[in-house]
Amino acid sequence: MSSFSLIVTGFLLFLIQWSVFPFLFSAQWQPDLWLTVMVMSTLIYDKRTVFIWAVAGGIIQDLTSGSSVGFHLFIYLVLASLFYWGGRRRFNRHWYVSCIAVMAGTLLGQIIFAIVAAISGEWVSVPAYIAFKCAPLMLVNGLAAICLHRILWSIRIEGDPQW
Repeated sequence: MSSFSLIVTGFLLFLIQWSVFPFLFSAQWQPDLWLTVMVMSTLIYDKRTVFIWAVAGGIIQDLTSGSSVGFHLFIYLVLASLFYWGGRRRFNRHWYVSCIAVMAGTLLGQIIFAIVAAISGEWVSVPAYIAFKCAPLMLVNGLAAICLHRILWSIRIEGDPQW
């Protein structure tokens, strides 16, 4: 992915995530586009692009969400490392692979979030957290992955191996 495409796509993600989605979705049902694009980029792009998305998305999410600085960055870097290492398989161009990968990334990210919250002294009911926070987020991020699948595959640099 070219630098220009990274900047334009990142700017559009920022505008949609923080200007459009708050009016369309409640906080519970708002998709995390940065996480969605970062996980999908592990299936599509090279390592440099994947970690640019992870770092940029993590920093922007930390600064705009009001959470502790570095929390989203940590989760995104862990997920980028895991998915890049294990996600580059032969049939990754199908839309359902993108959807499943994003839903799995959302689940892993929320589990890491719950673990860090529990370590920091917060009481976390894991079944309630998965049912009321993780499941809706997995659903909307999976739908966002289906919507973004063709767009992200179309802006990859031709000549890169597709498998």
